[in-house]
Amino acid sequence: VVAESSMEAAQQQLWAAMRRASGMSDAELRHAAELLLELPAPSEASVWSEHMRCGAETCAGELAARVFATLGQAGRLPLRAFEPHRGDPLYELWQREDRQEFHSWADGQFVSAGSSLGHLVPEGQPMAIGRLQAARFLQQASAHIADLVGLRAGAAGRCLEWDTPFYAVKGMLGLCTFHDILVYADRKAGRDVELRTYQMGTRVMYMDVLHPPPWTPSDYGVIICLFVLEHVPRPLQAMRSIASMMAAGGFLVLGAPFLDGVHGCPDDYLRYTPGGLRHLAESVGLEVLLTYSPGAPSVAAGEMIGMKSAYWATQDLLVESDTHPLNVFLLARKRWSGRPWWKHRRRNGTSSI
Repeated sequence: VVAESSMEAAQQQLWAAMRRASGMSDAELRHAAELLLELPAPSEASVWSEHMRCGAETCAGELAARVFATLGQAGRLPLRAFEPHRGDPLYELWQREDRQEFHSWADGQFVSAGSSLGHLVPEGQPMAIGRLQAARFLQQASAHIADLVGLRAGAAGRCLEWDTPFYAVKGMLGLCTFHDILVYADRKAGRDVELRTYQMGTRVMYMDVLHPPPWTPSDYGVIICLFVLEHVPRPLQAMRSIASMMAAGGFLVLGAPFLDGVHGCPDDYLRYTPGGLRHLAESVGLEVLLTYSPGAPSVAAGEMIGMKSAYWATQDLLVESDTHPLNVFLLARKRWSGRPWWKHRRRNGTSSI
């Protein structure tokens, strides 16, 4: 009777612990238990029981790791693809959090400093961790640029971004005079090389950054190139082209993944370490002003199995990591001819070099 009572107390403790750690209801935990009992026994169970004994400080982590391995071996991971679909536990929250209107940049209104990161996440990607990290870096980069050129309308000059002007419009604090767009001229998709200049002066350029046409402009005060370089097979050649498009003293906001699944657009070639991205920028003569490499081992592991931002506190996604960044970002500047810096007006009216 004592043994049975002790076993019942242990089971109740385990159940309570699982409820506390998972936030699941009793019904949801029963679903989980039923599935785990239905799955094939893990192939390495005998190794675990014989050679991998755990103690008070390690058993919780071991439990998570072994359940992870069991689910993976049974083909139950990843949890989801990029976007949740109906029936996914995240679906309703995803729909509610995607509060941006399609082409939300079309109103021309920038997001003021201090606004929530969600206002700087493009439509259709509300729980994409990389987009939250990009939003945080854009806040830092735009503030740094404003500190150098002055916080006034159009102070940074003409801005260029890939595919849409979302970040240039929403995230650059009104520093851009124009918000131009570069679209990959993929002839397989029926896009030919072309420059369109609209009545108010905005440019839309259909081109391959590896083979810039003779008409390629070279007057950009800011170029925003986020999540592009992983799709370029010759990044140094691309960076030379990008640098040639920047005006003297112009800025480059650059970001690329270190950990991400393979994704086309149309192809996927490379991943970048913090040092690798810096080396690429410096190799074409740009001066790196800011760097940002957010991530953590647990977040990196979760990203690979479909754990979106809803699984983490936002601040945990934005902390820098020397070893497990999900994405890497930098702000670089093209030097002025004859001298490294131009004297700019700060927001308080003083000048700096």
